[in-house]
Amino acid sequence: MNQRPGVEKFLLKMAQYYEIVIFTAGMQDYADWAIDQIGGDSSIALRTISYRLFRQQTLPCREFYLKDLSILGRDLNKTIIVDNISENFLLQPENGISIKSWYDDEDDTALV
Repeated sequence: MNQRPGVEKFLLKMAQYYEIVIFTAGMQDYADWAIDQIGGDSSIALRTISYRLFRQQTLPCREFYLKDLSILGRDLNKTIIVDNISENFLLQPENGISIKSWYDDEDDTALV
């Protein structure tokens, strides 16, 4: 499986300072499989990702799924969401950081 350039280094660095939660609108079976592929046999996902939330934890809204950060039970003043679909963080726009979508571009540097 292809992965965005820099994802392993990004997760390892961020995990030194932050609790990492993957919150995806993807279906759980596929998302678990994809997340587990990060780092291959080195299990970077297991070492860096604390929790996983999936489509069943989102709020359907027209053609997209809202991600309500309040379900995390964390201080929202210390919580951010990085997402390629800005509508996903409409409920907490001040917590959102937009990132461009990735489609197998080996020269992508968004996570660097």
